[in-house]
Amino acid sequence: MSLATGIILSFTAAFAWGSSMVAFKVGVKDTDPLNATYIKGILAVPLLLLIGLVSFGSSSYSQLFVHPNYFWLIGAIISIAFGDFFSLFALKKIKVSIAQPITAIYPLFTNLTLFFTKKEDINWLIIVGTVIIISGIMFITYFSQRNSNTMKIIESLNEKIEKEQVDKSGARSNSVRGIILSFLAAIFWGLTIFFTKLLLDDPQVEVIPMMGIRNGLMVVVAAFFVLTRYFIRKDISFRNLFAPKKDALFLIGGGALAWCVGGVSFFTAVRQIGAGISTPLSSISPFIVILLGIIFLKEKLTRKQFIGIFLIIAGTILLSLKELIP
Repeated sequence: MSLATGIILSFTAAFAWGSSMVAFKVGVKDTDPLNATYIKGILAVPLLLLIGLVSFGSSSYSQLFVHPNYFWLIGAIISIAFGDFFSLFALKKIKVSIAQPITAIYPLFTNLTLFFTKKEDINWLIIVGTVIIISGIMFITYFSQRNSNTMKIIESLNEKIEKEQVDKSGARSNSVRGIILSFLAAIFWGLTIFFTKLLLDDPQVEVIPMMGIRNGLMVVVAAFFVLTRYFIRKDISFRNLFAPKKDALFLIGGGALAWCVGGVSFFTAVRQIGAGISTPLSSISPFIVILLGIIFLKEKLTRKQFIGIFLIIAGTILLSLKELIP
């Protein structure tokens, strides 16, 4: 697979993950974040397991449980469970336009982990390119909150939710908590990619079966904690173990988009061009949102947004040069 194909797959993951985050924001309106963590896998996990079984056979699943793969699998499950929980909890506290750029810094944690553990060749081009891309993402998102009709459409989906969930006296406190939770999500997502990359270093491990088992076990763990809390606490009714119909549909649909499209595309790119390059490229979902607004809503690109896009493109070029410069 060429570098160009890997970049396209990383961009596909960015689009899928950015879109799914909006769906998750709507889905956690009246749903506990821990419940939402397992609800979003109800459709995605069976699809991944079925496709993996048909495409690669049962042997592709057993390979995940041999030494040392099961260590990396456990690390990936714990990391993705915490990352997804913290991100969903953050979305109950702050807007998508604030949470998204903060969680988008996860490539920094992935690449720092790869650098210090020497599990992948992370040179100065990748580090600098990652920092530049993250800077561009934050630049675009900050000014898009004010100028972009696309971001206004996204936020309008959640305006009523924000009014219902946050009163004026608690708005500042929720904002700080939401930022901290988003930061924690970024850390654990970065670690998730690191552990999953170690799994994919085994050539006998296939992406789709790995996604099905990893995310499936995460869903089981989340559901176990939900049930445990239900039996321990007497103030939780049985109907609160799930979600309202509309919220559940958004969570399930967002989960299928994030895991079946975003996850499979991203980890296929990781296997081919490395986590150091594909990870920062997959974090540019705010950039994708702006492009869609320009193409479909005929939005005008502001000077400040142009600077952000320039930074993202410059960072992408630096990452691409890694293949040309030792």
